[in-house]
Amino acid sequence: MKTAIGIDLGGTYIKYGLVDQQGKILKKGMIPTKAESNSRDIVIEQISTAIKDVWNDTIEGIGIGTPGVVDNNGVVYEAPNLPDWHNFNLKEIFEKKFNKPVVVENDANSIAYGEFLFGAGKGTRTIVCLTLGTGLGGGVVINGKLLRGAIYSAAEIGHMPIDYKGRKCGCGSIGCIEAYVGRDYIVKSVIRKIKRGKKTILTEMAENDLSKITPKIISEAYQKGDKLAEETWIEMATALGAFLAGIVNLLNPDRIILAGGIAQAGEILFETVRKTIHERAMKVLSKNVEIVPAELGIDAGIISGAALIFQS
Repeated sequence: MKTAIGIDLGGTYIKYGLVDQQGKILKKGMIPTKAESNSRDIVIEQISTAIKDVWNDTIEGIGIGTPGVVDNNGVVYEAPNLPDWHNFNLKEIFEKKFNKPVVVENDANSIAYGEFLFGAGKGTRTIVCLTLGTGLGGGVVINGKLLRGAIYSAAEIGHMPIDYKGRKCGCGSIGCIEAYVGRDYIVKSVIRKIKRGKKTILTEMAENDLSKITPKIISEAYQKGDKLAEETWIEMATALGAFLAGIVNLLNPDRIILAGGIAQAGEILFETVRKTIHERAMKVLSKNVEIVPAELGIDAGIISGAALIFQS
């Protein structure tokens, strides 16, 4: 049996595991990331400890998903929440340490490939995978290969503009899709409408503290029949669907996979996205694309890291 080690390197936690060729996790663990300033050597040692914890003789290699821009030589050019990680060859370090092949990839790209190989994209050729959370991340697989671009930064999907006179995005630009479907916008939109006098059970559910409103609470309110919650999800999903109609016309994917906390809004999100895509994309393309939830769940980063080894 062949296995690989998958590492999900985050600014808060390092998740790791031993994974077989069917995408099954055989052993896993998690440790807090010591990502304080000048922490590079400390984090390298943490990753080494994680690898040793799940090491065995069947390992084909080590796959690492990390935030930031990563080239095909495994050099991390910058990594949000990981200070001092600039022009840093992560691949070279761990290949020397463990004498095994190492693949380093941007975390959103890694998740996309993991879903393609083991999750909701299994059996397809071309997918777009979006992670809906605080922002909007994504990865694209075309004919079985990750789309990386000229400088390995393709698929910055959240920062594709949909309105040149639109909302200010956290990246500093104007009208990015993230500014319409990200967690912060969804919550701020609800709070703004409540302050304008919109009646809703959300106020009671948040114990009269509007700062406690989250997408999860909005979803729960929708399940209870709250009109503001329903309006919020339809507005967000329509914006996302209109954007994805353009992606369908551009890439002609077999499937679009929605992952992340916001994707757990449920069928109202998926139904509205599907309806909007079918209304706005070219008919011959929209009738063949599936919009589905991600399948890998909380261990997606681990499984996806291992997938990088199995695909290489």
